[in-house]
Amino acid sequence: MDQYESSLARICLELGGISVFYEDNVPEDFAIPSLYFPPAEQAPSGSALNSYQLKYSIYAKVFALTRREAGELAGKIVKGIMDRQCRLPVFNEDGTDSGMIIKLDPPASWIVDEGMAQVTLTYRLVKSITSVELPAASSVGINKYYD
Repeated sequence: MDQYESSLARICLELGGISVFYEDNVPEDFAIPSLYFPPAEQAPSGSALNSYQLKYSIYAKVFALTRREAGELAGKIVKGIMDRQCRLPVFNEDGTDSGMIIKLDPPASWIVDEGMAQVTLTYRLVKSITSVELPAASSVGINKYYD
């Protein structure tokens, strides 16, 4: 789990008042209430000459005893994020605030099944493209016979 994902997981736990967290598989005898925070899905979202943008989507699951309780916990997470204008702090490994902010798209939540709700978190990151020196076309055999 990278710095952004772990920061989001921490904030979701705090906002929902949940103390049990799963990031790998949810065991058969899982605790209630709990939060399952899977790895983010990535999709390209745009590019420029010296950078590209990736869109990350996390589909976190909130587990509780009833549909209502799961929906209320998920709603607390969404409301807490919206109250912070979708701008959340990024934390260091030691738990201190790094001074960076992650800007989320407005989150969504809905009840998935009995005792389970889903919270969708989406954000975008811009990555720099490192310059790579490309070989000349003639050195790879292009236009070899047309000199």
